[in-house]
Amino acid sequence: MKSLEDIKLRAQKDISAAKDAQQLFNVEKKYLGRKGELTLVLKQVKDLSAEEKRTMGKQANELQKELEQLLSVQRRVLAEGSGAAADLSLPALKQEKGSVHPLMAMQQRIEDIFLQMGYEILYGPEIEKAKYNFDLLNIPEKHPSRDVWDTFYVSAPAPSGSGGQGAAKKSGPETPLLRTHISPMQIRVMEERKPPIRFISPGRVFRHEATDATHEANYFYNEGLVIEKGISFGDMLGTLDVFFKALFGDDVETRAQPSFFPFVEPGAEVLMKGSKGWMEMLGCGMVHPKVLKNMGVDPKEYSGFAFGMGIDRLMMYYNDVRDIRSSYQGDLRFLKQF
Repeated sequence: MKSLEDIKLRAQKDISAAKDAQQLFNVEKKYLGRKGELTLVLKQVKDLSAEEKRTMGKQANELQKELEQLLSVQRRVLAEGSGAAADLSLPALKQEKGSVHPLMAMQQRIEDIFLQMGYEILYGPEIEKAKYNFDLLNIPEKHPSRDVWDTFYVSAPAPSGSGGQGAAKKSGPETPLLRTHISPMQIRVMEERKPPIRFISPGRVFRHEATDATHEANYFYNEGLVIEKGISFGDMLGTLDVFFKALFGDDVETRAQPSFFPFVEPGAEVLMKGSKGWMEMLGCGMVHPKVLKNMGVDPKEYSGFAFGMGIDRLMMYYNDVRDIRSSYQGDLRFLKQF
């Protein structure tokens, strides 16, 4: 493996000596091209020991960024037509450091808490089939949420020569759509697993919403599922109380009020009392016996609970953000606060 220091010195000299765009392109190809010297070094890192991988990989990546920056400087010099070579002794251009998006930071906090409680973290597809999103979750075909105005159905490309775009049908278990919740993961996981099971699944969901300060057409959500023998409604409420105290502090209080969701029975909404008073935080309930059967689980032997929480809502409460749209506009004035 070639010395990184040797590659660095020769590359600096070659970049500085490039007199036109073609020469500079040849230099870039020599060191950073598909078969370039530094590229080959990066490909060989995988064959090193774990300790050597960390050291050599970091140094090689840093050198790649440095050479890309020098190439960029020399490219600008040549474009200006000055004919002057880049002064490699000048300080490097300042590179601003990024930060974790507040939504991703909240997702990481949620995952960390549930990992400590013994949950797995599982991820599922954003494009779902109607049978997972609706049918197997006890949501009948005539349910309002299955209407085209509430759900984004995925259209297939029109056949060649048809003269128009194809359109996905609104019915049928195999109909593709953008998932409206993450509950389909309950069915998907239980098709391959047997209880006991305990997992959460965070990710994006999509709903046909009129956007405003509290509504978005796509947002981040987290759902959880527990199925074991003897699981009770009290187990669920205790779990969620522990979660909210871990996230917002021991001073918060939680309570449940009855609610309806087709895939749980009984269903509830959990409210939390913090510095801003009582606020609805999530929906939950005991997994409906029909859904358990669709999972291949005997409801006479097992019980379980499920819950779903908006990551956007938790982030907004945590950071005192007033408009859900702020997370999706790419405004650095908003993002730099976190």
